[in-house]
Amino acid sequence: MATTKKQAFDIPFIGYDYGKDFNWDFDVLFGQYGNPIIGIKIKNKVEQYSADPDNYLNFHTVLNQVVSIIGEGRIVQKLDIFSKKKYTAEPSNQFLQQKYLEHFDGRLFKTIETVLLFTDIVDDKLKKKNKQYNHSEKGYKELRDKCQKVFMLLKQSDCKPQFLFEKDFEYYISGVLSMKFSDVPTFDNIKSTNEYLQIGNRFVKNISYVDVENIDLPSEIEPYSILGGNGAASETAVDNFTFINELEDYETIVYNQIITIPLQAQQQRELDKKKKKHEGAANNSPSNAIIAEEIQTLLHNIAIDGQLVVNAHFSILFSTNTLEEMEGTQSLIENKLFTKGIIVSKNAYNQLELFRAAIPGNATELREYDLFMTTSEAALCFFFKESYPVNEESNFYLRFTNRQGVPLKVDPSDLPMKTGRINNRNKFVLGPSGSGKSFLMNNIIEQYLTYNYDVVIVDTGDSYSGTCKYKGGRYIQYTEEKPITMNPFLMNKEEFNIEKIEFLTNLIFLIWQGPDAMMSSAQKSILDNVLMSYYHQYFNFGTKWYENKSSEELILYLNKFNIHEEDLFTEYENETKEQRTYYDILGIPFDAQSDEIKEAFRKLAIEYHPDKNLNNPDYDSEKFYKVYEAYETLNDEGKRKIYNEAQLILIKSNEIIRQPKTAEEWNESFRKAIIEKIKELEEKLVAKELSFNGFYEYCDWFLPVYLNNKKHKINEKEFNLRTFLFVLKDFYKGGRYGTTLNNKADESLFDEPFIVFEIDNVKDNPKLFPIVTLIIMDTFIQKMRLRKDRRKALIIEEAWKAIASKLMGGYILYLYKTVRKFWGEAVVVTQELDDIIGNAVVKDSIINNSDTFILLDQTKFKDNFDKIASLLSLNKVEQNKIFTINNLNNRFGRSRFKEFYLKRGSKGEVYGNEVSLEQYLTYTTEKPEKSAVEYYVQKYGNYDEALRKIVDDLKIFGDSLENLVSLVNLYQNPFDDKINSFYRMIKKKHKGKNVFKIILQELEDQNVSFSELINQKQELYEKV
Repeated sequence: MATTKKQAFDIPFIGYDYGKDFNWDFDVLFGQYGNPIIGIKIKNKVEQYSADPDNYLNFHTVLNQVVSIIGEGRIVQKLDIFSKKKYTAEPSNQFLQQKYLEHFDGRLFKTIETVLLFTDIVDDKLKKKNKQYNHSEKGYKELRDKCQKVFMLLKQSDCKPQFLFEKDFEYYISGVLSMKFSDVPTFDNIKSTNEYLQIGNRFVKNISYVDVENIDLPSEIEPYSILGGNGAASETAVDNFTFINELEDYETIVYNQIITIPLQAQQQRELDKKKKKHEGAANNSPSNAIIAEEIQTLLHNIAIDGQLVVNAHFSILFSTNTLEEMEGTQSLIENKLFTKGIIVSKNAYNQLELFRAAIPGNATELREYDLFMTTSEAALCFFFKESYPVNEESNFYLRFTNRQGVPLKVDPSDLPMKTGRINNRNKFVLGPSGSGKSFLMNNIIEQYLTYNYDVVIVDTGDSYSGTCKYKGGRYIQYTEEKPITMNPFLMNKEEFNIEKIEFLTNLIFLIWQGPDAMMSSAQKSILDNVLMSYYHQYFNFGTKWYENKSSEELILYLNKFNIHEEDLFTEYENETKEQRTYYDILGIPFDAQSDEIKEAFRKLAIEYHPDKNLNNPDYDSEKFYKVYEAYETLNDEGKRKIYNEAQLILIKSNEIIRQPKTAEEWNESFRKAIIEKIKELEEKLVAKELSFNGFYEYCDWFLPVYLNNKKHKINEKEFNLRTFLFVLKDFYKGGRYGTTLNNKADESLFDEPFIVFEIDNVKDNPKLFPIVTLIIMDTFIQKMRLRKDRRKALIIEEAWKAIASKLMGGYILYLYKTVRKFWGEAVVVTQELDDIIGNAVVKDSIINNSDTFILLDQTKFKDNFDKIASLLSLNKVEQNKIFTINNLNNRFGRSRFKEFYLKRGSKGEVYGNEVSLEQYLTYTTEKPEKSAVEYYVQKYGNYDEALRKIVDDLKIFGDSLENLVSLVNLYQNPFDDKINSFYRMIKKKHKGKNVFKIILQELEDQNVSFSELINQKQELYEKV
């Protein structure tokens, strides 16, 4: 009987130089031959499923630069460590978020850790004698300096490098020795056989790419591969060894990649010598000629491209829990490598040697027969280049699942803004019906509301009622009896600006002509002017605003009221010449005698007497009384004396006022006349209130005057005042929509963090739908301006179509450009392909001002996707990512979910929208499920408690959610023992049949309620 040979496992390291003792940023580990080892932990630059060939090429270049910096006489070892871990739920004080995290608690997921290790080549002769190599301080310092340069290169390349210290070395070394990576390693005995190792209960296998007798490697290799196949994403770039990600039945995988860089001049001399030797023997054996030609090609590439000649080794070390799993995984790996042109050795009996060579920093133990010669460029094509996505470092994030199905923190706003990836937070969401748009938006909104967010939704499909009720938001529905009322005309002076005028102009024109009409420049100018005049009158009445204006500005103001400079001048001239004294009225000189006064009065009295002018339409009785007043005063000597004294003072004053001697005096006098005219006008023209009613009344007075311009008269074709006032009257008091634009909005809405405007009831009203939508948007803008300390989001579902006309394009563009200045975002959600193709408003206003796109499953659009790709600036790489949505084999062990593509800036990633059952019941858009949840909420009062109970009842029920929902809706009460017993009794009695069809038939036949039917059956069952 053979006995097992036992011996101690030698750890191939002798100690450390500690960086803290030398002011280094790292510790140095020393190998068994005295060789220094420096390590750097990195993140592979290419994220899994990034699909971009350039990413692989860029990382390949970085790795090539690393090899060049380290230089000849040294070893570069790269270890990619694949492990499985269990997701651990974080605590949350939000009920739904806590349930979300608990949903994933304990779920297995894969991780990739990558380390680069650098050391010196140790001569094989020294290894055999177990002697230390010739260590020099100069070479040691040179290695440290080069590693510092490598670190800087990796940092600039966004590989997130971290130097290794003693604790890091110990972690990775013990992890490989135990083939289990944990903070507290446990070591077991290692049993070595020709075919595998056994560490404790685990089976460990090392598959080397190099057959010691025959090297079967591909003649050509690229830095990446193409996915292939016939699918939409068949041209997707992937890692050459991406199949490692797909392996399942393993505990730990270590992909060991080693490049040794010999002295180049010496290596080339040996190659040249070898080439000549094979050329000499070429006549005897054709294979010698082939080898000589290959060496010549190698030497040529070295000379032309400056490549390094290297010796390389690649092996996959993995552990499993059973021998069967090991053999199955081995078979999968070998088959995958075969498709790459790599035929692995079936006689790799040096399992323990290969295992030791995979220990971090111990590549020096490799023997010559485990290496193959090639160029650095070719060798680096065998390096693994992918990493898994990691949590984004930000204080603001949303949780979605990665492609493996565990939560990932993703910042859609702050971090991308900070790094310049996006310039605004606006989003455009596209997905066909059934792709999960509303469900995803519910998830996003629920997470938004865990921050200091104000969310306003304009919806036409009742998609957000569950989340709104759960969050205690305001759910406002438009009905004819209780319409949504706003007052878009109401604002303070600070809010009055060009953008506001633009909005109101569009709103008024929308009411007048409808959303499909085009506003002419004349119509726009008229509406702009009437609004400007209306608000000017309201804000400036009684403020003496004119005192600080120039005469030219005041004349321009009067022009709007059809009062022009020449009219003012004529009136002013007449006033200066007007006869004002009693002597002028009677037509007598200043020194006239009593008889002359009487004679003049007699003649004028006859001319102006009322009895003499009974049939004169132009008669002015005021003139007769002025004549009589002049006679009464001048005919009385006492009164005449007092009048004359007073008149002398007035004449002197009038000479100054009415007869200015200089141009300056004349201008000032004329300006006073202008101001008097403005005062007179303001007394007639008053903007009583800021509302549609006030505006309508102002138009009724102002527009007839404004349009009847003496110089530029506006005809009816250019602006039909009659139809304008007639159509707008629907929204004036007493009209059909008299309250819509006149009632002040509920001021409490401004303090509400979550509001849903459900306007499904007016979506078919071509007049109201665009108006209501537009007003809600404007309400959001006021909220946005006032709530400066909060994030804001306006989410417009299919309602956006109501305002996506050329007329409203300017306002939408204003909204999209303005919202970013107030810590906000506008989100448009749509499902129709035709909505985005060919709609100039969507393209110019929405898409061009959205830096973030969310696309759901686009399979339905596959045949027309080129148009979408062009519109959304999606290159081929991004399209390939999109067509992996819901197409991966990643559904095992997960609840139902749908994937989506999130593009921030120029590139995007695919995530999963998988939620807990509690969240599903909150977000659901299915009417029966909504109804069932409502019955629970009615009974338990508290939404959280209702969700807990329905989930608990589902576990007790032990059947599908669909059937539980049907029972609860029939019962009109939450699930209980009575309904449970009844259901099981019916199911048992009618095995294999449609239970609900039978129940509904019995309800119809017996004409009883469901509760009564349950009681009947229960009584019958008890009798039996």
